[in-house]
Amino acid sequence: MERYQRDIGKIYIVVGLSCLLLTASFYLFGFKPLSDKLRTERTREIVHFLDSRLWLLQEVIDKHYNLAQQSASRTAIRKKQIAYLNGDVSREELVRFSAPKLADAMKANQEIVGISRFDPEGNLLFTVGLPLPEGVAASCGLAKLREISMIGPMRVDGTGRRVLYCSPIIDRDVGHVGADILIIDDSGIERVVDVAQEGMGNFAIVHQKQILYWSRGLNDTTARRVLEEYLQQGRDNQDYILDFRSVEGSDWHLYTLVNKQRFFSGMNRQLLILLSVVLMVSVFVIALTVLVLRPVIRVLLQEKQLFELAHRDGLTGLYNHAYMQEFLDREIERAQRHSHPLSVLMFDIDHFKKVNDTYGHQAGDTCLKQISQVILQTIRKIDLAARYGGEEFMVILPETGSDGALILAERLRSAVAQEVVSTAAGKISMTISVGIVTCNACTECYDKQQLVSTVDKAMYESKYAGRDQITAVSLNASGLTGSKLNRVGPA
Repeated sequence: MERYQRDIGKIYIVVGLSCLLLTASFYLFGFKPLSDKLRTERTREIVHFLDSRLWLLQEVIDKHYNLAQQSASRTAIRKKQIAYLNGDVSREELVRFSAPKLADAMKANQEIVGISRFDPEGNLLFTVGLPLPEGVAASCGLAKLREISMIGPMRVDGTGRRVLYCSPIIDRDVGHVGADILIIDDSGIERVVDVAQEGMGNFAIVHQKQILYWSRGLNDTTARRVLEEYLQQGRDNQDYILDFRSVEGSDWHLYTLVNKQRFFSGMNRQLLILLSVVLMVSVFVIALTVLVLRPVIRVLLQEKQLFELAHRDGLTGLYNHAYMQEFLDREIERAQRHSHPLSVLMFDIDHFKKVNDTYGHQAGDTCLKQISQVILQTIRKIDLAARYGGEEFMVILPETGSDGALILAERLRSAVAQEVVSTAAGKISMTISVGIVTCNACTECYDKQQLVSTVDKAMYESKYAGRDQITAVSLNASGLTGSKLNRVGPA
């Protein structure tokens, strides 16, 4: 019964492994490629978002450049400054004329919080709005300035940061006639960087490995430290996605730094739900399969058990005489149909009646069981061993010629001779007398009775010759040919 329970367990294991294989296949060929593709698509959102921030930042800087260009290109002010440089007007007259006009420009563009006008040598002429920090004019290189340049951000009024633009004043006829330095509010730049969109991480503007602007909406100090390590040491962090773009018209770079766990959290949650559903379905399928198959398996195993009971010898566990007859019929038919060899081995225990008389029938039964185990350990899986009757046994050897049958018979004879059976009545040693009949090329029309009769005679010839021996006989077209191997005791 324990063996049948193991068979049931094997069936359930197969069902479980099948579901596990199905789940693994789903994961490897469905779920994982889908997850990788979704991650790739999701990562592209970072690229698109970074590009959109870059366009906004570029728009702000371009506007600043336009304001600087407009300030320096006002014709009336430029003409008045040329007149001043030629000595036609005084500096006071230049200031009275130019300062109100530049002040009007500041009112029209509230981002401009200060304008300072310089002569061609870089000398300050006048200032409208916030004054310049000390040393800024020298940083612009006003005497050689020929195109707009950016400085900053820097603190100008003691509290807030501003961006400065150095803009040359060029006249078509005269050439370089001076320069403006505009102080422009950087709130537009800060708004580009201060993005607090869920999961999109931090933005930063970097200049020469220094962080100029950082997202204030997301207070992620770890992300800032990661960016600083990358800028200073070039060290990547596996927990973050880092990307950047160059800002045209400046030596700035716009960086984005995204925490992978937060960024993929929503997608991971959905994928985990999907995988959990698949696992639950697999468990449900296993449970349903077990419930459905259990009664079927029970019936099949009961039938198998009945089959075994009907075809097995109750004492030895070998096949019984009736099933041996059916098996032999099938093997004879198959051997003749395919012209394959077939051998039949028959033996009985020498002086077994003396064993029963001396030690008792229970000891004799123990000997029969022990010899049955020796047979099962000696023969192949394709062979069939049966209890022919009493102390006689038969072994049918499909696909086996005379040489192979003789080797197996000798192995069996030797194993039995070395076996010592322990019984309640004492230890018993035994020998067997073996007969073999072989048809090496079964093309002849012989029948089962002829085989059984021949092997039975060969067995008795071994007994008459002194027991513990093997007699082998072959069937062929010319009749019987015999060979005899005489062995007494261990080889």
